[in-house]
Amino acid sequence: MAGIHAETLPSFSSPGNVDDLSPQNRAGWSALMSGWIDLEIQRGTGSGSPLTQFFNGTVTAYNQNQAGATITWTGFPNKVRPFYILQLVIDITKIAIAEGDDDVRRWRAADATRDVQDEYLEWSLIRNNAGNIIRVVFTCEGPEYWNFFAAKERDGAVEKIKSLNQPLLDDVPKSSFFWPNQSDPSNESKWVYNPGNQYNNSTASGTITHLVQGANTLRAEINIAAQATILRKTASGNPVSNSDQLIRCSGFGDPDRNSDPRIGYGINQLASQGNAVSLKDPVAIYITDLDTGTLKLDRYGDTSRLEDIPEGTFTFQRGDITKQQGLRLRVQIPDGEKAPDGRQLTVSDIYDTKTQRHIGFGAQIADYIKVGVHGVVIGGVQVAPREFCPSFDTANTSFTDMVPQLKAAIAKQASPHNRVTDLNMPRAIGKKADSGHE
Repeated sequence: MAGIHAETLPSFSSPGNVDDLSPQNRAGWSALMSGWIDLEIQRGTGSGSPLTQFFNGTVTAYNQNQAGATITWTGFPNKVRPFYILQLVIDITKIAIAEGDDDVRRWRAADATRDVQDEYLEWSLIRNNAGNIIRVVFTCEGPEYWNFFAAKERDGAVEKIKSLNQPLLDDVPKSSFFWPNQSDPSNESKWVYNPGNQYNNSTASGTITHLVQGANTLRAEINIAAQATILRKTASGNPVSNSDQLIRCSGFGDPDRNSDPRIGYGINQLASQGNAVSLKDPVAIYITDLDTGTLKLDRYGDTSRLEDIPEGTFTFQRGDITKQQGLRLRVQIPDGEKAPDGRQLTVSDIYDTKTQRHIGFGAQIADYIKVGVHGVVIGGVQVAPREFCPSFDTANTSFTDMVPQLKAAIAKQASPHNRVTDLNMPRAIGKKADSGHE
């Protein structure tokens, strides 16, 4: 088409265009990304043919100035809801939801462990002695980047981890972030980064670096996007067209998350319209939006004189939210913002006019965070023939029939790290305004 200039990417950028890596290691990261994408293309349709509607932008020229397509979902975990409170056998969730109404129970469940935060968004918070939230930090950064960073630039990675979590990790020794070599523990060159280290595995420490939930990986994003370019049909030959049918038929991702069905459906729609598809550079999962429209500061504690949230309360520490490419969000009332009695205000002094509750859980903010991926296309390509479902046709299977399989999948994806946290928090937090405010 006239006026459109297509070219290949010189290299894949670091997620969010962060500048952590040396030039040499940025090239290494690009090569790693390119290899993953090529692997998905060659893995193909399952019938022996490579994918024809998924491309590697460093190999295939495309219009890099296009707006592209953004696919988003809510950051709060879809599985943590009343239906799954009754249906799924997840011990920590059952403990966490023992008390409270539906909202409080789901918020408490989502805050209980990183293992249930499976929408490519995880968070950790820290409370004061009164049980009020001082800080909550959200991240959507995949573990692969940090594994690479720590392997290539050990000191730089540790310095970055500490700076992001200041001042909580200032005095932590470097060895705390790594697995030592058992036969030569003092040799740093043999240390291996531990993504689930004690400072990145809890919801209650206030420290967090990247995603650790077993399903929250960049490789998973790439795999879903690639496999979703395969158009499907049922055993009777009918097109598989809606998101629930597609993910169950194709077998990519988890059908009961917010994220995976949306990614798959969005990419599949682009492919069905005659496009070759790829993930936009820099490839990553992103925080695309934070809606604070219903959040107000309750400086006086009685909700009668609500104020705008102070500037600096919501800080994107990594990525660029103006491009819908946020990677890390810190929520903390700036120092010096005081209540009339001189008390430093906290996140728990934020009042949500929609739910009529003060913020007592990080999960309340996750309700207002949109997470997403960005896609790019090459238009006018030949649409590949539709393929049958890989092993069996679940497109028309009832949910009841699928429950045993889904339970098994959930159990399999659970992280090996123990991230159960102390749930004995004050009952006043996250309460309705008319019950008073601590």
